Amino acid sequence: MANTRKAAESFTRNAYETTLSTTCGATDLTINVASTTGLTSPCYIVIEPDSATQREYIFIDSTIGATSLATTTVDNRYLTGSAAGSGLSHPANSKVRIAPVQQHFEDIWDAVGKVVDATWSSANAGSVKLDVAAATVNVAADEIAIIDADDSSLVKKESIADLVTGIASTGLAASSGQLSVSGLTTSEIAAGSLTDSTDTIASNDSDTQIPTSAAVLDLADTKLNLSGGTLSGNVAFGDNEASGVILKDYAETDVALTSSSGVVAIDLANGNTGSLTLTENVTDIDFTNVPTDGVSSFTLKITQDASSAYTVAINAITVNAGSDVTALTAGGAGFTMTATLSGIDIVTFLFFDAGTPFLNALQDFS
Repeated sequence: MANTRKAAESFTRNAYETTLSTTCGATDLTINVASTTGLTSPCYIVIEPDSATQREYIFIDSTIGATSLATTTVDNRYLTGSAAGSGLSHPANSKVRIAPVQQHFEDIWDAVGKVVDATWSSANAGSVKLDVAAATVNVAADEIAIIDADDSSLVKKESIADLVTGIASTGLAASSGQLSVSGLTTSEIAAGSLTDSTDTIASNDSDTQIPTSAAVLDLADTKLNLSGGTLSGNVAFGDNEASGVILKDYAETDVALTSSSGVVAIDLANGNTGSLTLTENVTDIDFTNVPTDGVSSFTLKITQDASSAYTVAINAITVNAGSDVTALTAGGAGFTMTATLSGIDIVTFLFFDAGTPFLNALQDFS
């Protein structure tokens, strides 16, 4: 039977049998039965246990009601021993029984295997597995010994020379019974001297070197010079404030937008400027990730279709999944999309604390 490991302990009874009160479909997660008296979740059941072609084992790990059993996922159905791996449907009045003894033994043995070597062919079968948190490591007389902290018994002993030989293949240097990483020896590690003679960090330095603190500071002064310099790559401010900023030679991201079934979705996390060419009437505009504290805006370039004039409604706008609102316009005049074929309107939505947007439009660029 499958090893679900969905619960540390599953519950069983010496005897339990009932019947389905309704059909149990191939993917149903709720099994309706005549009675659940005495059952506790989690547990295992088998439906139609006496049928070689319909038998199905199921792990019940969710709510048990007065007349229903529930499992959280289809993965809990069709456990090993079932007549099929999927697709079984059981009619009303089918038997429901607790019988999957094998699964309970497997779960118990899995738990035992966490603390005892349960591999029957292992030379250490039956031995308690090492709890590293309850052990100490001693290095003396060219040997490394692991000692059980509870009873001070020896758990493992290894020659340092043998250990070095085994580690050498990883790329760490080994010489005269010592490990070194770019000149850093085991004696230096033991003395707490985690230093390296390299005082600079070149772009091609390997990650086996341990730079000095001076080298790290030099890198910070070179790459993160707060008095000036040139950034390369993208920088994320994480919605933090930048003050005293003078912008020069900047550009905004032009987000390519489309509509689907009359809905235009605009995510301000992608940018604050976008372009939309009409292919249908727009009946709904949904904004997401609008900052809830402060003022933000989105400028939308809308291009009318080249062959048919479509409309743009502003009375079903949502902000951050809120209710539909109508954009506020000067004098309450509303907004009518330019009907000129291939004409362009520039529409700006202005948000205060993610409230109802104020709309301003420059129209009929053609």
